[in-house]
Amino acid sequence: MLQLKFPKRVEDLSADLLTQALADMRPGVEVEDFSVIETINCESGFASTADRVVLDLHYREGTSQGLPSRVLLKTMLIAPHAPGVMYAAEVRFYRELRPTLKIEAPQAYAGVADEPSGQFGILMEDLSLRDVVFPNATMEISLDQVHSVLRNLAIIHAQYWESPRLADDLAWLCTPAGGGVNDFFKEILPLIQGHLDAGPWRQEMLEPLGRSAESLFTDMLRIQETALEHGPRTLLHGDTHLGNTYLVPDGTVGLLDFQLTMQGCFSRDLTYFLMTALDTERRRQHEADLIRFYLDELRSRGVSNAPSFDDAWLLHRQSALWGLVIGWMTCPTENYGRKITEANLQRLIAAVDDLDALNVVPD
Repeated sequence: MLQLKFPKRVEDLSADLLTQALADMRPGVEVEDFSVIETINCESGFASTADRVVLDLHYREGTSQGLPSRVLLKTMLIAPHAPGVMYAAEVRFYRELRPTLKIEAPQAYAGVADEPSGQFGILMEDLSLRDVVFPNATMEISLDQVHSVLRNLAIIHAQYWESPRLADDLAWLCTPAGGGVNDFFKEILPLIQGHLDAGPWRQEMLEPLGRSAESLFTDMLRIQETALEHGPRTLLHGDTHLGNTYLVPDGTVGLLDFQLTMQGCFSRDLTYFLMTALDTERRRQHEADLIRFYLDELRSRGVSNAPSFDDAWLLHRQSALWGLVIGWMTCPTENYGRKITEANLQRLIAAVDDLDALNVVPD
C-alpha cells in the first residue's frame, strides 16, 4: 500500500499530496489545483467516526484519467475518533475488495492509511451529486428498499461464501472472536457504562430486559466467540445499521462506511440491518419473510449450502445482541443526536426481547 499520510488540518492539503494518492490507483493523473467546498466534522450528526471534506479538483489538461472533478475526502482531522485499525480496514476494503463487487456502494479513487497514527484518506465518489438520501431510524423505508439492501448483502456474502481466500490473502480481515477492531470491542464495557451514567434515559430503556450492562456485554462476547465465529463464514460489511445506507432515486439502496469490514457469520450483517431498518411492528410482521428472501438470493447466486430457514432463524436470534451492545450502547449520543440514538436503541431492545435472544446464548 502507498506510504503517504493525509494531514490533520484541511489547510495542509496540497495538490501534490492529492496527485500522489490518486496516481497510485490511476497512474498519470495530476492535480494542478483544488478547492475546499465543505468540511463535515465527526460528531456533527452526519459523520460518526470520520470527517469528510468535499473537494473540487482541477487536473492538469489531459491527465484526469476519467476521474470526476468533485470528490469526497473521508479522513481524520485533529484527532482519531476511532481505533486506527478501523480506518485501515476501510482503506483496504476500497482498494482490494470494492473493485471486485458488483454492488451499490461508493466508488473510490484513492486510499491510504497509517494505522499507528490513525491518519488516513479515502478519495471517493460524492454521492450528493446523485441526489441520494441518507436515511436513519427516525425515517421509514419501503420493503422494496429493504429488499435492495438484502440483495446487496447477498451479492457480497455469496461471492465470498466459505471461500478459502478468507484464510489466505484475506486473512487480514478480523473475525468476531478477535483481531482488528474486535480486540478493542472486548475492552469497551467501561465506555458503555459511562454512557449509561451520563444518560440515565439509556438505563431506563434497558430495564425491560432485566439485565445489567455487564451481563448483556458478557453474553454478547460469548455469542461473538461461538455463533458469529463458527457460523457459515463470509465477507461482511460489519456495521449494517440503516444509517450506513443511502437511497438512490431509482429505488436501489447502497451501503456506506466499511470501517468494520471483516469475515464472519452472515447473520451479523443480516440481523443488524433488519433490526434497525424497520420499526418494531413492521419488523415483527416481515422479518421471517425477509430472511427467506435473503436465503433465496444467496441460492440464486450459487450458494448451494445456504442455511435452512430454521438454522438462519436461530442465528438471527443469537445475532440480535451484537447490534444492541456494540452497535448502539457504545455509540455516543452526540454522534447522531438523541432522537436517532433513542430510535435505534428502542428497535434493538424490542428485537432482543421479541426474539428471546438472551435465552439462546451458547454455553
